[in-house]
Amino acid sequence: MNIITIIIFIMNVTFIGVGKLGLGLALLIEKAGYNVLGVDIVQEYIDNLNNKTITFPEPHYSDLLKESKTFRATSSLKEGIEFSDLIFIIVQTPNSGGDKFYDHSILSNLLCRINSFKPKNKDIIIGCTVMPTYINKIGNLLIKDCENCHLSYNPEFVAQGEVIDGFKKADIILVGTDNSNLRPKLEEVYTKIMERTPTFCFMTPLEAEIVKITLNGFVTTKISYANMVSDLCDTLGADKHTVLNAIGSDSRIGTKYFKPGYSYGGPCFPRDTRAVKLIMEQNNIMSDLLRGTDKYNQFHVTFQASQMIKEHSSENHYVIENVCYKENIHIPMIDESAKLKIAKCLVDNGMKVTIKDREEIITEVKKEYGGIFHYDIKK
Repeated sequence: MNIITIIIFIMNVTFIGVGKLGLGLALLIEKAGYNVLGVDIVQEYIDNLNNKTITFPEPHYSDLLKESKTFRATSSLKEGIEFSDLIFIIVQTPNSGGDKFYDHSILSNLLCRINSFKPKNKDIIIGCTVMPTYINKIGNLLIKDCENCHLSYNPEFVAQGEVIDGFKKADIILVGTDNSNLRPKLEEVYTKIMERTPTFCFMTPLEAEIVKITLNGFVTTKISYANMVSDLCDTLGADKHTVLNAIGSDSRIGTKYFKPGYSYGGPCFPRDTRAVKLIMEQNNIMSDLLRGTDKYNQFHVTFQASQMIKEHSSENHYVIENVCYKENIHIPMIDESAKLKIAKCLVDNGMKVTIKDREEIITEVKKEYGGIFHYDIKK
């Protein structure tokens, strides 16, 4: 009898940066059947990940971690590099202003450290937001001693508070790469973790860098335009829901992100819009459209505050609830929250404002606004 031995090859995947966003994608890929190693710098956090004793406010993270079978974490960058030929990098690139807008220092220092190990035959995939030309002009130079290593760009389009759903239901998977061999690997990985088939958009790194920030710039422009029409309706006495629904019913426009609401906020939309404006100006392209988007986003706050004062002129006390930057979010994030900006406008106009929310959110509000509001913790 002939005995046939079947060897099943399971791909290893490394994630450098397993924080708020990186951990979600890492755990989804692990659940899809891959061996995943996360690299991070805080040993206590790493130990808690490995012991599965940590819980997360981000939905589904805690359950995915508890159910994981092959995921583990380490503080050793060398181990992470050696573990896999497919290396994702998802570290912070916060807004720092200036000519480059995003602070690339953490990412750049990490690439220099990777270069010091002189690895061979690696696909190094940046998942954090960078300014256009970063990979071609800076990133590739920083890994020049890595033999046959390719630096690619694969940014996410997910929002904190719904990271897992965002990855599983993404409309597009954006990949900027000069390595044609990377395409089948990423198509396989993402197809396994997703609930529906996305549009895979493969292009050069520069093209992908442009897509990332300009896509968000278009969405925010759409939001500001909808808010502008909404404010006109309120001023003239028309039903803003009826008007915007009709406009959005045109297939050229669509109803997504085209409804009456608050100004856009959060960690991505405001900064990406300003980043697009900056890159346009640096390349002598008129940026008035994006300047108008950002300016109207600010005006909409004062308009809504003035409407509240006008409609409730007999009141001197307002209670504002659910002040995270968007509704139905489970984590305490108040980044450029429109409701808090409105609340401050009311206070500046002599009104008393009470912020009513969960204790952890109240704490974040106090860090930014101090004692200008009264506070009421939801039971």
